[in-house]
Amino acid sequence: MIGRSLRDLPRVSASLLPQSRSALEQPDGLCGLAGQLTVADLLAGYSRGMFVMSHIGPLKWWAPRHRMVLFFDQARVEKTVRRLLRNKRFRITFDQAFSDVMRACAAVRAGATPLTWITPRVQSLFTQANAEGHAHSVEVWEGDALVGGAYGLAVGRVFFTESQFHTARDAAKVGFAVLNRHLQAWGFAFNDGKHPTRYLVDSGMVPITRDEFSLLTETYGAQDGRFGAWTVEEQLLDDKWEPAQAQGARMSEVLPGSSQCGYSSEELLTSARSPTW
Repeated sequence: MIGRSLRDLPRVSASLLPQSRSALEQPDGLCGLAGQLTVADLLAGYSRGMFVMSHIGPLKWWAPRHRMVLFFDQARVEKTVRRLLRNKRFRITFDQAFSDVMRACAAVRAGATPLTWITPRVQSLFTQANAEGHAHSVEVWEGDALVGGAYGLAVGRVFFTESQFHTARDAAKVGFAVLNRHLQAWGFAFNDGKHPTRYLVDSGMVPITRDEFSLLTETYGAQDGRFGAWTVEEQLLDDKWEPAQAQGARMSEVLPGSSQCGYSSEELLTSARSPTW
């Protein structure tokens, strides 16, 4: 897969599905070109511990050296988020405006480079995955306005968060907390956040190695998950969530012992060891 060059791409009419163990060291985690993907290919690649992304050029498969993962009993909920849930400032829904959430995530952020990996091709692929019951969105509403949200892919008992957005302060944080509370209650093993960001670290995500991540996705991605359109459960919308005490998968069960990742979240945030795509 790696040997293909960009000039070969017009002749790639089928999907390309490498293994995460084929990932390069530089650029970190590049496994190969993705080709023409179907939803089935998307699910198969993610179950191998890879994800699709490309800011420039053809769509590619990636499996970086380190992955940020949320084990739900390790989740942290800010006081501000609890207050907003208690005050019911926002209304939270699932799978009610998937395409709108994707477009909002793809929009150029103020002060950022006008470049997105959520291209029309990626939007089409994930929209089809949503129609087939595999991709899901969380919407955060203020009145009738969509002010925050996230979308991702469910493969077995693993959820892969793809992107988030907000136009109202803390809206994405509220939506993410509600999403993770539901994932824990529904029996998911963990939530993948891909690369380290301050927001994910503050939410409780921790880094694990590529090999650990691939083994977990192969194991839990093959187990029965929650298929079809999702609906918010009212009893999971209050401010009472205590992740460490709630029923659900625990880090000690999903990843017995400690991760072999040699770096802390803070080190990955502040060093060149953080992947670039």
